[in-house]
Amino acid sequence: MERVWAIIGGGNGGQSIAGHLSYLGEKVRLFDVVPATVSALNETKEIILHNAIEGSGKIEFATCDMREAIEGANILMVVLPSIYHRSIAEKMIPYLKDGMTVLLHPEASCGAIAFRKCMDDLGCTAKIVLGAAGTLLYSTRIAKNGEVHIFGIKNDVPMAALPAKDNGKLAEAICPVLPNFHLVDNVLVTSLGNINAMMHPAPMLLNTSRIERRPFEPYEYYHEGMTPSIGKYVEAEDKERIAVAAALGIKLRSIRDDYVIMYRCGDHDTPLYQLCKNNPGYTGVMTHDTLRTRYCMEDIPYSLVAIQAIAKIAGVATPCIDAIVQVGRTILDDMDEGRTADALGIAGMAREELLTDVHG
Repeated sequence: MERVWAIIGGGNGGQSIAGHLSYLGEKVRLFDVVPATVSALNETKEIILHNAIEGSGKIEFATCDMREAIEGANILMVVLPSIYHRSIAEKMIPYLKDGMTVLLHPEASCGAIAFRKCMDDLGCTAKIVLGAAGTLLYSTRIAKNGEVHIFGIKNDVPMAALPAKDNGKLAEAICPVLPNFHLVDNVLVTSLGNINAMMHPAPMLLNTSRIERRPFEPYEYYHEGMTPSIGKYVEAEDKERIAVAAALGIKLRSIRDDYVIMYRCGDHDTPLYQLCKNNPGYTGVMTHDTLRTRYCMEDIPYSLVAIQAIAKIAGVATPCIDAIVQVGRTILDDMDEGRTADALGIAGMAREELLTDVHG
């Protein structure tokens, strides 16, 4: 089949994947809500890639018109922070057609379930393949519109369809071009495998006095902010995450094991805080001078809250996760409600119902 990709989102990840795909010879167009971004990309219709990929690719066009972006495309990849997933889904859904593939890249936690709920709410009956990736393929930053610096490309990005019976169709659409993606059993694996939910909210909130100190004194988020006590708390949250997965028949690596495998910055007996300090890739990664960043405003409502919803169905207590959600909502009282069980359409489900739902 001829692939025509519509990349939904023109930020760091969106321009990187659009540039990468076009560099590989794929037909690509890009949607973004910012006219200046679209205008800049349309000047040359070229995205230049540096570092991990050296080269460039020509996109068909960029647009602020969702209908124009989607019409004629058959693979739609949403590359946006999860805080925008609902609003962008509402813009996309009127133009979805049978046979399209939609991949949330990444989904945070329960992004595919949330997208399907939005389709149901809007009465969309298009027979699409809906997929979710567990993490962004790249570590990347825009130098300027049309030029991106890709620090690294992950070799192993988990991906699943909702329902999982469509996994083969999802792989057929994505993997021949991007073999870095690999299939996992279902979207509960990609949702619970989201380690940003562990590594972002708790270290931010437990460093509140340091972050809110004025004048602000910058410090390295991982090397300095991840202290022994904070690392211990994050590992306690992580045990809850793993217990939720186990109750659903899913085996996940611990966050400590993830760091050892991904970054080779210690062994399996090295505490998490020390693994962070040992990781040279974190050198120069600075903290924010406010709690109102995606580390809290996105990762609490769109990741931890979703994990709470799954945990309730699995029958697993999550006191450490619950505490971070409560503290975050108390301090940041303008935080979104996020992906509650009601918002996901899974309230009241039993364990077997949820498993049947995600497998199909």
